[in-house]
Amino acid sequence: MKMNNEREVKYKDTINIALAGNPNVGKSVIFNQLTGLSQTIGNWPGKTVERMEGHLDFLGYHFNIVDLPGIYSLSTYSLEEIVSREYIVSDEVDIIINVIDATNLERNLFFTFQLLELKVPMILAINQMDVLRRRNIDLDFEELEKIFKLPVLPLVAVHGTGVHQLLEEAIEMVVYRRAHMHFNGSEPEECDHHAHDYYREEHVHGKADVCNSIKEDFDFPDLSDILSFGKEIEEKVQDLTQRIDALSDYFAKYNYPSRFLAVKILERDEEIIKIFKEIKEGNDILKLADKYREELEDYHGEDINTIISSEIYSDILKITDKVMIQEVKEKRTRSIAEKIDHLTTHSFWGYVILVLVIFGIYAFTFTVGDFLGGMINELYVHLSDRIYAIYGEDNSWVNLLWDGGVGGFFGAVGGVLVYVIPFFLVIELLQDSGYLPRAAFLMDRVMHSIGVHGKTIIPMILGFGCNVPACAGCRIMETEREKKISIALTSLIPCAAVMTVVLGLVGRYLGLGWVLFLFMINFSVILIIGRILNKVMPGESTELIMEMHEFRVPNYGVIFKQTWVRSKEFVYKALPLIIVLGIFLEILLIFNALEPINVFLSPITVFWLGLPLITGVFLIYGILRKELTLVLLALLANSLGLTLVEVLTPIQMIVFCLVTMLYVPCFATIVIIAKQTNWKYAIQISSMEIAVALLIGGLIHFGYMFLTSM
Repeated sequence: MKMNNEREVKYKDTINIALAGNPNVGKSVIFNQLTGLSQTIGNWPGKTVERMEGHLDFLGYHFNIVDLPGIYSLSTYSLEEIVSREYIVSDEVDIIINVIDATNLERNLFFTFQLLELKVPMILAINQMDVLRRRNIDLDFEELEKIFKLPVLPLVAVHGTGVHQLLEEAIEMVVYRRAHMHFNGSEPEECDHHAHDYYREEHVHGKADVCNSIKEDFDFPDLSDILSFGKEIEEKVQDLTQRIDALSDYFAKYNYPSRFLAVKILERDEEIIKIFKEIKEGNDILKLADKYREELEDYHGEDINTIISSEIYSDILKITDKVMIQEVKEKRTRSIAEKIDHLTTHSFWGYVILVLVIFGIYAFTFTVGDFLGGMINELYVHLSDRIYAIYGEDNSWVNLLWDGGVGGFFGAVGGVLVYVIPFFLVIELLQDSGYLPRAAFLMDRVMHSIGVHGKTIIPMILGFGCNVPACAGCRIMETEREKKISIALTSLIPCAAVMTVVLGLVGRYLGLGWVLFLFMINFSVILIIGRILNKVMPGESTELIMEMHEFRVPNYGVIFKQTWVRSKEFVYKALPLIIVLGIFLEILLIFNALEPINVFLSPITVFWLGLPLITGVFLIYGILRKELTLVLLALLANSLGLTLVEVLTPIQMIVFCLVTMLYVPCFATIVIIAKQTNWKYAIQISSMEIAVALLIGGLIHFGYMFLTSM
């Protein structure tokens, strides 16, 4: 019996949704359309993979939505694939929304087939239908629903078309515990979409309370007609499945369906094999799986992964042949988007455009950053003059709270955040428009020589301006290994502050030739370290796999939201830490604690590097901001009535600049590295760069002494 439509529902049911799909299919656009600014960014428990989560209330229900990392399979080749698979089968998720790119249906359905094996309530969202239809192609959604026996919805996410219908479908699933089919002629009270008031009524919420989890009694459709393999493979999979079913009491705690486990042990999935090795019966099943795998590989003449993938793609091709509707129209000329695509991937013009784009990123980021940073710095200087006039410049509390705390805040905002936000804005613009995958494609071969793939070129180029937003930008890398190598190499790029030191000292007094010499050493170090990290870090350098969707007009609302979501991590996490450590540094200065450090460092600075004693303090200051090494050195020379040429010899200038270029990154960069990875890795990077800087600096010093003594 229906209740009064005006009756107020005094509670809310919660529905947990995960967005899953390949990279660049529009998951983030859907995520932003649904959650707006109510988003949080963190890491998965025990992992360094980014977790995007958002919330919204819709039709009396509270939705928790997690945007899973973009992946191509449910294998365990990367951390992203591991955390996605574990989350999907966990009790934390009720429904999966599988976002599929309509323009790359065949590749996307490969991931869909693997999701179906998990038997989790699922909605198929076919995105970018507008792009597909512009190509005179459409999809038969009625046929798609007949095949998959699950809701299949057309979407144009950038315009919000069909996005909120996904939530209505989710409510239907939670309420009725089965798939809502649109074309099967079911009774309207059980399947058709209702008016919004219908979902707010008590009887609907009552149905949603049948049990705690929809997974427990969801009527998942029988999809054996599309998920079954060929006879030779299917017989072996079913035999393994039956043996796993016999041990259901043990395997139940892992939440994986028996058939999924059977396929994965055939594929030698390391994480799944660990589960089987814990019991004797499991080891027996593994031995049988090894036997079956050898038989299949001998029969087909291919490795097992290729065999199973071929079986899946064979079924996918049958589906695409049924559902793809090619509209016959008059021959048309190439669109503007297609012409731009041809130019941006051209063997010559593609690189010309890439150089212009990279220059544009640099120019925009640092034009905006320098302008805003200059204004903030002028404000701080103006306020400081007033504070000093009232309380005195030598007041310890002023030094501690104003110079350390407030100065740290202004330095972080005016020296870092003003560059971080424009950088992420440009990156999101390039990503949403479709250019970023093409830039990565062009640079992939070059970047592979130093252990990373083409995407790394964007943050590395930005590093010439500032390493902080550049290292933060390394989060665009797909795997943890790629991100760590990219961060290490990007932190070695000579930033604007380092260029100030090099040009202001070596360039001014020794000439441009010696500047080029220093940069040659710097880039040689990057190349060598890249190759070393590629060899010593666990795992292998991954190939660049990116969908190149058609160029499109960016969705600026989504871009602005995503820019803020990425930038606010610095505001909430790195900024407070910089302020605290700024105060700590002032404490060291107040108690002259740096002088003993200067003496302590003398065996390195004086004996090994051949530098004046006082430079140890300046190098310490350089950890805060690299340009302080030169600024403070110039101030000392001026106070002594000397010039820099009288303080440093030419070889000391070269060594001093080289060490400044290569040694530990500035403090803000170290904080960002720690936030992107962990403090252990940040310390390892810093230690490595200090060692490299001292090694090369000492070799040049003693090499010069040896040559001059001959």
